[in-house]
Amino acid sequence: MKQIYLLTLCALVGLSACNTPKKSEKKIVLGDTIQTVSGLKYYYEKIGQGRKVEPGCDLGTYLSLKVNDKVIWTSAEMPDSLFTYVAGYSRVIKGFAEVSLLLREGDEIVAILPDSIAYGAKGAGDIIPPYSTLIYDKFKMLKVGEPKGIMVDTLLKAIETGGEQAVMAKYTQITTTADSNKYHIGQDHLYRIWDKLSKANEHKKAAEVAACFADVTKDNKLWYKMVLSLESLGEIKEAKENLDILIGKDPENKEMTAKMIDLKEKLSKR
Repeated sequence: MKQIYLLTLCALVGLSACNTPKKSEKKIVLGDTIQTVSGLKYYYEKIGQGRKVEPGCDLGTYLSLKVNDKVIWTSAEMPDSLFTYVAGYSRVIKGFAEVSLLLREGDEIVAILPDSIAYGAKGAGDIIPPYSTLIYDKFKMLKVGEPKGIMVDTLLKAIETGGEQAVMAKYTQITTTADSNKYHIGQDHLYRIWDKLSKANEHKKAAEVAACFADVTKDNKLWYKMVLSLESLGEIKEAKENLDILIGKDPENKEMTAKMIDLKEKLSKR
């Protein structure tokens, strides 16, 4: 009897918890400035009702960027007036990536990015001076597509779990089956894999993966990245031999020619 009573009590508590209203999200007020931990500030001029931005979403935005009260760039100068990128993947500054993930389709905001989450002490060429605050006086989230997987992340996991063989099998699956509709794909992902492995000092893996992908895609840029990995591994002779072949295919390539001079100097000192 006691056991039945306790089960009934637990069930009633569970139902009560389910019926308890969830804490509502903080109401957005047009014009009220919101500040995040990073120092990003933004306020809404229009509140959208569309899809929420998630990592992997294709985004289309209309932008206007001001520095020191002067508009220095606007997407209105682009053919379709849209700046497009992939949330959580495309190479954009930290503050821009952060604010993008806070929005949904239809939102229109003004965003203020301190230099610490913008271009910092280096600035950006002659356009953005060092330590500049960026003001997106127009930031309209016009398009938010369905999220897709990021091929580079999936392939990196395959490398960790199964090495070269596993990553090539996964790459074939993604690029030659219906799975291609579920992922953001392209050569840039292959370059990013090499970048990430190289930054982690995984030069042997970087060389192997670059060589495999170069063989499949016939991409000389990937062969060159393999050469750079061989150099990092101290395999200068092998790097030079492979670079010889690449320069034969592209004799006008200044970067490769300069690297050949560098490799010859290293060999001469051995």
